[in-house]
Amino acid sequence: MDEVMNVIEKYGADKNKWYLSIWFIVIMFFVFCPAGIALLILRNSGNKKSMFIGTTDKRKYILAGAALIILGISQIKSSTVWGLLMIAGGGALLYYSKTLVDKAERNKKYIDLIVNQREGSIDNIAGVCSIPYDKAIKELKYLQTVGVLNNISIDEANRVVTLIEAQQVADRSGGLLGSLVQAEEVTCTCPGCGATKLVIKGTSTCCEYCDTPMSAS
Repeated sequence: MDEVMNVIEKYGADKNKWYLSIWFIVIMFFVFCPAGIALLILRNSGNKKSMFIGTTDKRKYILAGAALIILGISQIKSSTVWGLLMIAGGGALLYYSKTLVDKAERNKKYIDLIVNQREGSIDNIAGVCSIPYDKAIKELKYLQTVGVLNNISIDEANRVVTLIEAQQVADRSGGLLGSLVQAEEVTCTCPGCGATKLVIKGTSTCCEYCDTPMSAS
């Protein structure tokens, strides 16, 4: 995972790039399955929304892993090395899928603690998530890198994380009427990551942490 994080930080994980397109990944699975596996993980790792949908992604990896294992078994007689590579690749995908749900749930805890509860102590955050301090720091930096928590400041010396809140600017598109009528704001909870946000009643917006649409009715 460290290698994937480094690649994402350097090159990004834009799904519009040709080497992260589904058709190219499928081709690579048949040409050289380890490369296909790496590209599939990269495609789903640098996306903000994918940080919180572990169950959905887990199914994708289980299906891909099972398909590789079945294909590998069918290829063993004709090409032992190629068949074993496919089986190993399928096993790797199945193993990786097991970690996705736990990571998604932990990412939601980070959002709840830092954004909703304004928890600043990284030691407390690590304790709530039942992980070591070093792992919490590593994962917070990763979420910062992929843009999920790009509005935080991490102070490793004092072991604290600070949420940098952007100044909310009133929407002036309503002209004179908008300035005379005070818009009613309601607190909405993002269905994707659980972050709470004030939204003008009757309008829609996207969550800044996971890009999930939110509406205030």
